[in-house]
Amino acid sequence: MKKLFLIISGCWIIALAGCGPRVAVKRDYDFSKIKRVAVTPFTSSNAAFSTNDIAGDAVGDEFIIQFMQKNIDVVERYKLNEVMKEYNLASSGMLDPDTVKKIGRLLGADAILAGTVFQYLPNRRDVIYVDDGTGSKRQEIFMVDAEVGISVRLIDVETGVIVWAGNYRYNSFYIESAIRGAVTGLLHSLDKYLPKI
Repeated sequence: MKKLFLIISGCWIIALAGCGPRVAVKRDYDFSKIKRVAVTPFTSSNAAFSTNDIAGDAVGDEFIIQFMQKNIDVVERYKLNEVMKEYNLASSGMLDPDTVKKIGRLLGADAILAGTVFQYLPNRRDVIYVDDGTGSKRQEIFMVDAEVGISVRLIDVETGVIVWAGNYRYNSFYIESAIRGAVTGLLHSLDKYLPKI
């Protein structure tokens, strides 16, 4: 049993080793001017959950929490939703440079974070059966697994230019920790650019 557990654990470590976010940063951009961010509703690229906003809301909420932990103000989602409805962006998800500038001015935001949840696999349990030595099978181990994949972009409201973009797929035992891990991994790439708290 210990040997089986070690093999499974080793496979997980190998699968996760070297996996990290893929990001691009506009290096000449002054990130110190970002004091307030508007986090748009995250869209879905997967038909399996496109009618359900749970994945996008959960990812957006985690970005809000982590921005606040970095001492960056976040626009209240209700205000942002009102502005997006006014410009008929809720269904289209399109953010052209002129619209970004208008939204930024109306909300007093320095940047807008937009993104897509491209993978969302909530908690899943895998049961492993082993031979108990008598020819019978018995449940030995079960593993809980969840996965989330996020693609994001941070848009400067003055210019409408994307100043940071990234995507990351993260596995964990539970969907909450998968979301937290993906957002943390992505925002960690901005740590050297954002002002220190």
